[in-house]
Amino acid sequence: MTEPPTDDHRGEPFLEPIEVLLVDDNERWATFMADELEGRDPSFRVELALGANEALSVLRGADHDCLVVDYRMPEADGIQLVERVRERRPELPIILVTGEGSETIATRAIDAGVTDYLPKDPKVDQTPVLAGKIKSAVERRALRQAIEDSERRYRTVIEQSRDAIVILRDDRILFCNERFAELTDSNVDDLVDTSFVDAFVHEADRERFRGIDREILTEGIHRFRLVTGEGTIAHCEYTGCELVYDGAPATMLSIRDVTTKRLKEVRHRRERNLNRHLQRALVASRNREDLEDAVVTELARQGYDLVWFGTVVDARLQPRAVAGDRMYVEDVELSLERAEHECEPSVWAARTGTTQVIPDLETLFPTGWRELALERGFRTAIALPVGYDDVTYGVLAAYRAVPDTIDDAEHEFLRDLAATVGYAIHHMDARKALTADHGVEARIELRDGSHYLSEIVAVVGAESSEPELVVHSTYSSGDGEVVQYVSVRGGSTEDFRDAAADHPAVREAVPVRRAEADSFRLTVDGPTPESALAPFNARIRSTQVTADCAVLRIELPSRENLGALIDRLEDRYGHVSVLSAAERDWTDYDGAPAIQTSELTEKQAVALEAAYRHGYFEQPRRSSATDIATSLGISHSTYLQHLRAAQQKVFAAFYDE
Repeated sequence: MTEPPTDDHRGEPFLEPIEVLLVDDNERWATFMADELEGRDPSFRVELALGANEALSVLRGADHDCLVVDYRMPEADGIQLVERVRERRPELPIILVTGEGSETIATRAIDAGVTDYLPKDPKVDQTPVLAGKIKSAVERRALRQAIEDSERRYRTVIEQSRDAIVILRDDRILFCNERFAELTDSNVDDLVDTSFVDAFVHEADRERFRGIDREILTEGIHRFRLVTGEGTIAHCEYTGCELVYDGAPATMLSIRDVTTKRLKEVRHRRERNLNRHLQRALVASRNREDLEDAVVTELARQGYDLVWFGTVVDARLQPRAVAGDRMYVEDVELSLERAEHECEPSVWAARTGTTQVIPDLETLFPTGWRELALERGFRTAIALPVGYDDVTYGVLAAYRAVPDTIDDAEHEFLRDLAATVGYAIHHMDARKALTADHGVEARIELRDGSHYLSEIVAVVGAESSEPELVVHSTYSSGDGEVVQYVSVRGGSTEDFRDAAADHPAVREAVPVRRAEADSFRLTVDGPTPESALAPFNARIRSTQVTADCAVLRIELPSRENLGALIDRLEDRYGHVSVLSAAERDWTDYDGAPAIQTSELTEKQAVALEAAYRHGYFEQPRRSSATDIATSLGISHSTYLQHLRAAQQKVFAAFYDE
């Protein structure tokens, strides 16, 4: 034992007491020995029991460190008492004292679990010998208990560690925790004495693994591929240290499965490469066809066995760009008129407007398309609608030969890609529409007063003669607001202004008076029927509004989006009628050069039209730049900045033709 610490208050040694129970029916000898033991060693606290039953009673109520028992007693001999005590206190040190030194007694004592044995000798002072045996027995018990506690704590830490722990000597496994057994699909008991390298290190990593010496092992983190009992491969990181195990040098490895981390690194690297190539494709593509072809080609390079893009034509999904197994795309049934559960994933996505992911085609019930896909070697598939702002341009479908290879991260990445492609197609179509020399002019009627302005006209008509309204232009001003310039023809403009101000959708109604008609700039909590058509690349020429209906005159680059445009209006505003739809050649309208206001930003367009509507360009001016800026809620300098930029672009478009 170590030297006891000193109590600074008294300057005397502070000793941890050793509680001893001395059992002997000879009270005189027992009292003498107790006094001698306490006098020899101040740490001893000796309690007496004059028989076996008394000893049992005393032991129930106290926690003694050592039991000293005389062999011969009237109730039961010392060995019988030892046997009884061992049932309750198997760890308690017990010393048997006897004047009979037969081998039979010694054998019985050992069998009963006596810690030590002291023959009595009345001729010799045995106090020092007994004190030494007591102290030695107590110290051995304390040491054994400390070791057991240490091992228990160590094993608790090892088993609760999220790392796999393995202790090796000469490549043989001496110990491993349950986490290592789980990682290797093995049983802990079966792993002992197994060759770690041959059983679990990938053959391509064995030479490097063996080449790491002890100095390198303890520095930094090392990597290797671990092969499980099922043959799967886990990417692992490990650290090591040297230790003594069962009295001999050994190596402990702390192993962490970083397969998920590794796969994320690979995926992120692949996604960065893919994004870089796709961004180049978005910039370089001159038209939609180039873009679609670049997307499917790049995805095929990144590990997909088949990628294709298709659009719906006459209730059938028509492939537009294909990279990979074209034969499958040509042979599979792509009609949208079949039941959903029988549909190929791309058709299903086109019909439902939602992403369809099939982790493993083998798990599906047999269908024609499934059998064809399996025959071509495909096991997993994903199909995503491609669109922008509720307008669907087609479906992007991808297939792989390995099942369960599209996880949540891959799914999210492809979903973002589909959204990006949809946004790009929308702007390509918009650019094409604005530069086209022909298109479709249509007149569309919203019935039953579903336009918010029809509600205002109805209120005005109830008070005075019913006016007719004309919406000249519509802008999205941000924060969900829409700005519209509206002319009032007939009826009371004062009543219109009051009714508009009271309407829950109108935030602000600012008068813009002109000679031929009274006009207003309305700020509306959008959307309006006009703003709802922005995703379709429709140019709204005007809207005529009465209490019963609203007729929108629009221009489209082609008939392709007309059906989807009508569907959107019907979803939001009820029954819609197409009054007319005719092909137009925009070059026949007049000989003046076309000025593309699409080149203006939203703020520049609002600033320019506000100047025109408020009479800023008239002589004399009906409104100053300060007045217009105030009505728009912006500063004078900001307004002039937007106005001059808009003028410059319009003049450049006119004079540079």
